[in-house]
Amino acid sequence: MVSYRLIKKNGDPQNDFKKIIDYLLTFPGEVTIERLNDKSIIIAYSETTMVAGLKIDRSGDLVLACDDNDEVSVNLLKNITGKISRRIYNTRTQSFLVNDPNLLEATLNHTDKKLLAIIRDFSLTPLFFYRNSYTFFAKDKKGIIYLINQDLLRFLSLQPEKKVSKTDFCIPVAHDIGHFTALFDRGLMPLSFYRHKENPINVYNFNGLSINPFKESVVVEPIYFHLDLEKQSFIQGNSPSGIEIKRGQSLLQALKLEDYLAVKIGQEIYFEKRHGKLIPKLTISIFLNS
Repeated sequence: MVSYRLIKKNGDPQNDFKKIIDYLLTFPGEVTIERLNDKSIIIAYSETTMVAGLKIDRSGDLVLACDDNDEVSVNLLKNITGKISRRIYNTRTQSFLVNDPNLLEATLNHTDKKLLAIIRDFSLTPLFFYRNSYTFFAKDKKGIIYLINQDLLRFLSLQPEKKVSKTDFCIPVAHDIGHFTALFDRGLMPLSFYRHKENPINVYNFNGLSINPFKESVVVEPIYFHLDLEKQSFIQGNSPSGIEIKRGQSLLQALKLEDYLAVKIGQEIYFEKRHGKLIPKLTISIFLNS
């Protein structure tokens, strides 16, 4: 069994418990509810023998207990927890669940055991994988999170006798599970091994303008986000007024960025009149470690 805590800093747990029950009751014939008391229910499904339990504990958190191989219950609750401002915390991985329902725990029984064994051969613990793919994330003994080389993993599953180096097999993408969750939910977690290897500076440019260096003068409006490691999320900070970057300068040098986790350059390009002419204006999100 694995336990998930549905966490909310302030609120009415009994009211949230009722809202979850009301939501589950919208699936007649597929989901059935057995009320044990006013703080505890059993959830059952028509197409599987698995059951899950949901209760309010003494701390006011809602706790979901389900089978190790049950991905239905937790994904079902993810559809309602966001609407009641609760986040789901996995006690096994010690992390909040990411928003993407296609990122699954590598411990699920239907995960290919051969692939897990290959990852463990590199002294890594498999954590997550993308549904129906070879995209895996794993951690080392220090807690650093790695992206596995999807193509090499597939190759080794067919030719396990081949020897490869660890640097070719995986690449670090997050300092720890907290950083991983925060970055993933912002769309800042690389999913392609080779693309990340070519762009290890974690600058994501969605508009196509050359930025290293800029081939024309631009105005940038930076928005700073600070990591809250306890909440495993980013909190928006200050937003300075537009900064002009001259042609030939690079983004990181112009903004004097060093201790950052990622930079996202928005897709939309605006324009601002400076020095008698219109120049591009970009919105840039900068994600900091603290």
